[in-house]
Amino acid sequence: MNENSPLVSIITITYNRADLIHRCIESIQKQTYTNYEHIIVDGNSTDNTEKVVKSYNDPHIVYVKLNERGPQVQMKAGSSRAKGKYVTFLDDDDEYLPQKLEKQVNFFEGLNNEKVGLIYCWMSYYNNNQPDKVIKVHNTQLRGYVGDITPTKPLVCGNPTLLIKRNVFNEYGGTYDDSIGVIMSDWELVARITQKYQVDYIPESLVKVYVNHGHARLSTDFYQEKAKKGIVFHEHFLKTFPDLFERDPNLAYYHYQFLCYYHAILKDKKKAWNYYKKYMSTNRKTLRTSLSLLLRIISI
Repeated sequence: MNENSPLVSIITITYNRADLIHRCIESIQKQTYTNYEHIIVDGNSTDNTEKVVKSYNDPHIVYVKLNERGPQVQMKAGSSRAKGKYVTFLDDDDEYLPQKLEKQVNFFEGLNNEKVGLIYCWMSYYNNNQPDKVIKVHNTQLRGYVGDITPTKPLVCGNPTLLIKRNVFNEYGGTYDDSIGVIMSDWELVARITQKYQVDYIPESLVKVYVNHGHARLSTDFYQEKAKKGIVFHEHFLKTFPDLFERDPNLAYYHYQFLCYYHAILKDKKKAWNYYKKYMSTNRKTLRTSLSLLLRIISI
């Protein structure tokens, strides 16, 4: 790395993750690329998250504690303080591989293409209780103008995989749209960005994402609430990108599938059946999904 290496702003939003955030912080401290700032935005944690973060006494860390919380407001607080040429993200319970920043910055700087607004890498999923065993790898392979593909399903997504030009991120609000049913949707953000900008990628997994760490809690009405939010979310895509789905209704199959599923969970048989017929009219349907949805509707 030379003295002209661009600054990278890494944004982490957190809340009551004192027992997990060390993994995030320490993976960033191990980066081979050292011209970065790590902005940690705490949504008014009530545990000792602040104490844990400050114990590192790391000049790279910019700790911000708000008196409110939520992904949208926390991310906005982080992006408004960012000074880097590029912004990237790391969830408070995940980690980068040591060369993540170096490889992405070098790749982006070497493109010499102003039309590229963001790049991404692949990411590997691990069970928190079995951290040495890979569950799956998210390995999308899309580059160039992909605005007709990104709204169809979550392909270019995964917060920690992204490296975005800060001016591009700010152009799209510097945060997520939390009014669309699903909070913190990097998929939806990328779908909007790619209507104007190209993307590129590094064909290598440089991020570890951990699941089943015990912080998610399911309430008795969890599935009903998730279904209501899921309906808003998938309808948002159909309304936001109407030209795409009107031009080729087959591309809406993923949204039809989940709209059918969520309406079935809410026991709205009429709407579930309506979206089932739309799903079945596409050339992307599969026998397994078709039967699963049909059985769920019949059981209402």
